[in-house]
Amino acid sequence: MARLTVVALAIILAVAFSTVSANPYRDTWYFSREEIESAYRYQLNFGERIRNPIKGRKCLFGEKRISVAHRNREFSLACRFVTQTIGHLSEMLKVGAARFLFPLDADHAHLGVPTKLWREKYASLPPHEVLPAMLDDRSLVALYHTAEHLATVNPKTGKTEQKDREWKNKRNVIGYYDGRRIEILPPHPAGVGVAFPESYHSYGGFRFLASPDGQLNLFHKSGVVVFDISLDFGETSDDPYSVL
Repeated sequence: MARLTVVALAIILAVAFSTVSANPYRDTWYFSREEIESAYRYQLNFGERIRNPIKGRKCLFGEKRISVAHRNREFSLACRFVTQTIGHLSEMLKVGAARFLFPLDADHAHLGVPTKLWREKYASLPPHEVLPAMLDDRSLVALYHTAEHLATVNPKTGKTEQKDREWKNKRNVIGYYDGRRIEILPPHPAGVGVAFPESYHSYGGFRFLASPDGQLNLFHKSGVVVFDISLDFGETSDDPYSVL
């Protein structure tokens, strides 16, 4: 689903911006800030919802737990996970670590727990019990990767945009589920997404996407961003680079 969304957005951008077709040597994986912003406006107004969104609207009105389905199994999810994830995204937008909630910028997070806790509590659990237990754990952390398709070199001028470089330098973010504020990790020298610190064991993750029919919302600047969260993350893996 995410790959199809990226392809659709790339097609929109190719039609909308003559610079793409005018320069056959341009790397079409990356887009300028202006192009990403234009694609995001389309997503906000006409974009499809994410696959299998959790029905988390009740969490915004005081509900403590909701029923969710993941890989043909239902389990009870603490609304704390939903509300604190919203808090992560709100803070990321506020500090400029993310600008847009869709695949060209920020649309996923990897999940992890302290390595010692993984060995003691999770390593011996049946696979279908791991994620539900982790989502209830206050030691859970999320690693967000943003600016996924941001070009820091302006394709028209060939010059590095300082604002975009600053955005890219904030692209690796840790979100905590114990009430702490987000933490921006040091950037990778090559500008790529980094893995979890060695003190954490990575397992699975979630996706999110802004769309007009979303279940959740957050306030940013003078407006409201409507979006969804989905636990469909592709193949659940211990590989921290399974989805970057």
